[in-house]
Amino acid sequence: MGSFLNVKCDCGEESTVYGDSKSAVNCKKCGNVLAQPRGGRAKIHARILEVLP
Repeated sequence: MGSFLNVKCDCGEESTVYGDSKSAVNCKKCGNVLAQPRGGRAKIHARILEVLP
């Protein structure tokens, strides 16, 4: 089962993403890719701050 992650983009914006995301997730502020799907767990391209229960 996947989990939600609080991540921080290089621009400083914090977001919550799903660890098993099936589509790309972009930063709302700058547009950088935060999570990229890989068929299972997503590749996270941001600093993970917290794994939410």
